Amino acid sequence: MNDLDDRSVDDGGSLFARFPAQNETDKSNPAIRLYGQRFYKDQTPVEYLAEFLLVFSSPKEKGGEYGNSFSISRDENKKAAYGYWPEDRVGLKLFSFFPSSKLETRHSVHRAAYLEALEEMKLALSGSSEQKEETIRFIQSLLAGFVGVAKNRTWATHCFLPISRNLLGRELDWLHSQAEKDANLTSWRDASDYFARDRHNFMARGGELLFLQLANLFSSIDAPEILLFSRRDEYSHLEKKLQGLEQRLTAGLSTLLDQSLGPINSLVDMIESRLVDYKLESQAKYAPLGWVPVASRIEALLFASEIDNICSLTVGALEKIDLLQLLCCMQVLRSLCFQARRFDDSERSTFGFVGNYAWVVSDPDAKSREPIRKLAESSFTMIEALLYRVLRRPEINSDGNEKFAEADKHGFQIFRKISKEINLVIPPNGRGQRFSLNPALMRFLVAALVQPGEYLRLTDFYHRVFAHYGIALGGEPLAVALAWCGSGGDSKNYAVDMTSGWVEETLQQGGFLIELSDAVSIVHNPGSSSREWS
Repeated sequence: MNDLDDRSVDDGGSLFARFPAQNETDKSNPAIRLYGQRFYKDQTPVEYLAEFLLVFSSPKEKGGEYGNSFSISRDENKKAAYGYWPEDRVGLKLFSFFPSSKLETRHSVHRAAYLEALEEMKLALSGSSEQKEETIRFIQSLLAGFVGVAKNRTWATHCFLPISRNLLGRELDWLHSQAEKDANLTSWRDASDYFARDRHNFMARGGELLFLQLANLFSSIDAPEILLFSRRDEYSHLEKKLQGLEQRLTAGLSTLLDQSLGPINSLVDMIESRLVDYKLESQAKYAPLGWVPVASRIEALLFASEIDNICSLTVGALEKIDLLQLLCCMQVLRSLCFQARRFDDSERSTFGFVGNYAWVVSDPDAKSREPIRKLAESSFTMIEALLYRVLRRPEINSDGNEKFAEADKHGFQIFRKISKEINLVIPPNGRGQRFSLNPALMRFLVAALVQPGEYLRLTDFYHRVFAHYGIALGGEPLAVALAWCGSGGDSKNYAVDMTSGWVEETLQQGGFLIELSDAVSIVHNPGSSSREWS
C-alpha cells in the first residue's frame, strides 16, 4: 500500500520535486523549501529517534492499519494529507513524570488528576496500604529511569527513551499561561483543551522527515537510478542488500520495539488500562506528515543499509537504541550536506563519494600545530560556509522574502548544533572548531558500515566510510578530500604524509582491528561481543 501515483511535483525543477506530493507547504522559508518539512535546531538527538520510531510504529490509516510499516496513505477521497495516528501516552506520563516535573507548570487540575491516578493504581495492587505505596514508588522510579528528555519542561512534554512501542508518544504541549487564565478550568476533561498537539516544539518533525526519506526510497527502490547507483564500484556492497531491505528493516525495528523490554511492556499495558480515563481522546488523533525532496532517496539508501546493519547486531536493546540515535543524528547532518551540494554551484567533486563534499577528521588529541588538525578546522569552515550560502541562493528565495534568520534555524544552525552534541565537531565553543572522531563515533562507524561478522581491509574500510559520509580517515579518500578542500594539486602526496595511526589505534582499542602483517590490517565487526561493545 503506497497511494503515491502523484508522489512528486516538479516545483520549478527536478531538485524541488517533493515526496509525497502535497499542496500545503511553507515556501516562504528557504530551508524548508530546500530540505523538506522539516528539520529544526531545537530537536534533541533522542527525539529524532523517538519521532522516527513513533511514525514507523503508528498506524498510517484511521482504522489502525499499517503500523510497523514504511507505507503511507491518505483517506479514500484523497482530501486529507498523508499522515499517521500516534498515541499520546498522557496517562502514563502523568503517572511517571508528574512528581519530578517543573513546579511552575503543575496546574491544580493536574495535581488532582495525579492523586486520583495513584488511587486507581492502588486498586490494581495487593497488600497493605504501605506496601501498595512502596510498590507504586518503585514502579515510578523504574519508569523514570527510561526518561529520554526532561530538562526544564512540564511533565507532558517529557519524552521516554524510544526502547518500546509502549513508550512512544506524540508531543503534547501544555498551554499553561492560557490555562491559568481560565477560571472555569476545574476538571481533567476541561484541561484537555489546553494540551496542544500541533506545536512541534520538541518533536519538531525531523524524525518524520527521516521516516519519509525511507518511505520515498521503498516506494521506488527498483527505480533505475537506485539500481545504477548500487552497481557503482564504491557502492557495490549495497547491491546485494536491496533485495528484501524493506522487510528486514521492518522486522528489525519491530523486534526492537515489541520485544526489548519484555515484562515492562506488560507493566505499561497494565498502567495504561487502569488510567484509560485520563486519555485525552478515546482514539488516537490524526497527525499530518510533511514531505522530503525526492532526490533524498540516495542518502536514504545509505541510511537504510546502516539501520539494517545495526538491527542485525546481537547486542542489547539499549546498545542498539544508542547506535540508532547516533545514526539519526548523522543522517540529519548527511542530508543537509547532500541536498546543499545539489544546489551549490561549485564544480568540485569527490571521486568515491556521491555526496561531493568532505569532512576531514583529526585525532581528538591532535595538537594545534599539527597539519591534520588545521585541515579538519578548514573542512568544518567550508561545510558551514556551504550550508550558509546555499540558503541564500536566488532560486531558493524566489519569493523575495529573504527570511534568512528563520531559515538558518532550519538548516545552517542545525549542523553546528548536532555535530557538537555528538562530538563530531570539537570543541563546542571557542577557537579551533574541527571535525574529529572519538572512540564512540569510531565504534558507530564500524557498527553501521561493516555487517556483523564481516571482515574488511583497513583501506577498504576507509573507502566505505568515505563513500557513506564523506569522512576522510586516510589513504586515497583523504587525498580526494584535501583536493575538495582546495589544498592544492599535490594533495595526494600530502595525504600520504598524513599519519592515520590514531585511527588504527582507536580501532584496535575497540577490538575492531586485526593486524595480519605490517602491511595488512583487517577491520572486523564482531556484532555480539560485550567486551568490544562496552
